[in-house]
Amino acid sequence: MAYPLKVLLNKHWNVDHFRPYQEEICNALLSRNDVLALLPTGGGKSLCYQLPSLCFNGPTLVISPLISLMQDQVAQANARGIKSMAFGNNQPLDQQLDNATYGGYQLLYCSPEKTQNNLFINRIKQLNIRCIAVDEAHCISQWGSDFRPAFRKIHSLREHLPNIPVIALTASATARVLKDIKTTLKLTDALEFKASFKRSNIALHVSNAPDKIGELFRLLERLKTSSIVYCSSRKETEKLSDSLHNRGYSVDFFHGGLSPQDKNDRLLAWQSDKKQIMVATNAFGMGIDKDNVGLVVHMNLPSSIEHYYQEIGRAGRNGQPAKALLFYGDADAQRAKKQYLETFPTTKEIDYCYKQLCNFLSIAYGEGNEQMYHLNILDFCKRYGLSAKKADTCLTLLDQASIFQRTLSNKQLAFCQLLCSRSAFQRELETATTPKANALLALVRTYPGIFEHAIEIDMDRIAKKASLSFSSLFTLLNEYAQLEFITFTYNQFDVQLVGLVPREKKYTLRPLLDNLRQIETVKRQNIKAMIAYAENHLNCKQKQLLDYFGETSQNQCNQCSSDSCQPNKPKTDIPQLAALLFEKIKTNPQSPRQLKLSLPECSTVDIGNALDWMEEQNQIGRNDFDQLIVI
Repeated sequence: MAYPLKVLLNKHWNVDHFRPYQEEICNALLSRNDVLALLPTGGGKSLCYQLPSLCFNGPTLVISPLISLMQDQVAQANARGIKSMAFGNNQPLDQQLDNATYGGYQLLYCSPEKTQNNLFINRIKQLNIRCIAVDEAHCISQWGSDFRPAFRKIHSLREHLPNIPVIALTASATARVLKDIKTTLKLTDALEFKASFKRSNIALHVSNAPDKIGELFRLLERLKTSSIVYCSSRKETEKLSDSLHNRGYSVDFFHGGLSPQDKNDRLLAWQSDKKQIMVATNAFGMGIDKDNVGLVVHMNLPSSIEHYYQEIGRAGRNGQPAKALLFYGDADAQRAKKQYLETFPTTKEIDYCYKQLCNFLSIAYGEGNEQMYHLNILDFCKRYGLSAKKADTCLTLLDQASIFQRTLSNKQLAFCQLLCSRSAFQRELETATTPKANALLALVRTYPGIFEHAIEIDMDRIAKKASLSFSSLFTLLNEYAQLEFITFTYNQFDVQLVGLVPREKKYTLRPLLDNLRQIETVKRQNIKAMIAYAENHLNCKQKQLLDYFGETSQNQCNQCSSDSCQPNKPKTDIPQLAALLFEKIKTNPQSPRQLKLSLPECSTVDIGNALDWMEEQNQIGRNDFDQLIVI
């Protein structure tokens, strides 16, 4: 049977042509074949199951590891006119299954843990599922960089939904991981589609510049393009964003500690080119499809080649020339080992963290399954004397082991009730200052039942309605609470957790602890490979990446920073550059850093060599402020 794939492509994606292998994959699924698709970042993986879902006479079940990724994909699919929903934790599962049964959905998203739920399994048989898509399929493999044991149980779903095609998709997987995916998912005579990892339009550079921020300034002066700058901590993103803003750049920062509204606002501003630069942790980028990114910078080493490849793959999706720059200095290898390896907890530390976490959240033995909790990590660590970094790693491991499902929510929980009578409330309005009156009116109009019982309130919404800042509203409500005019409680949480299994004395942690040594081994291998890539200045960077993923290539890229791709690089005329520097210093004494920033088109190495030559010629010296001056 012929399907109008190009018509649907144009209607729902507003494009006229497929990316490599997309059409072939869609046809393979519609012919009821199992499929293994390796499409590098930017290759359009989600279309490969979303488009066929429009042709099936029943929904496609999409299994995905991350709540945030599911939410993004559901929103994008619905915006394209493909009716979609995700099984979450915001309402009872049986109610969600009712919605799925009668809602006419074409895409149903769920976590791998949901596929092991008995209620879900029993009801899913009634949904007329026509296809199963396993997204981020590399999570199946214990040799992958994001191993999640729950993925290894997905194959049991095939017993309940026989004769249904399965597509496994990933953007970055070695040959060993691909073999593990096929075996574990029990893909039957799967058709394999592997796009090349080669990104010919991205120039890969590694720089050992001692002044990373100065070199970044110089680079941004030359490349006026939409950019992503990755940092390894939240604090660094904020600090670097401030530095760029102070130099006049249109910039914002993004990390997991922001509220969902802040994340959305900043993402939209960057995607619409209202902001040129996004300084971010690796929390930024998953599911983002912006085609005009011309520059991706890593200020620090990523944790693996896989993560690095995915992140640089957000550049140049329009096919235009783009650049990926990785800064790597003398201390970066040790810093990466400390960040990714030394914070890796022991079995005793995981056991202690889990026990105290259950105590902190008041989870009794035999309880905790499918319950939602909110956690302030700093409060938790302070109470039990835990390292914040190790506690964070423990939470990540508990999430990967399907003990807790974790989301970074930065959620604010505020509850309020009016204790006064309605007549007393009216009298207060008549005498209160305008800000107080506006706040009280906003509360009553937004939450009519607030006189009868305590209600969870949206502080941001009330502040906006009352034309107040958040801090002013917070102060005002606390004042009324002290007068016993209202009750008001407020807590802020970093993390939202959903318990996936009951707390048991012996068995809850056993699968995680059994896999711990293997997880740590893979982490060490990953960071070793990342360091080797950064330190190999001889071989073509593009070929290094291709070799890692098992793809051979005889051709040099001739555009990366490696020695082999720069054999005929023209030599700089040092006396000529020295003359230019002489004129700059002659009229205005400057530090070496200021000179380098003023000449972004020149290599910092060449500038340094020219300054050394000028000092040897006794042309320049230094004043009391350590600035260069003409002698």
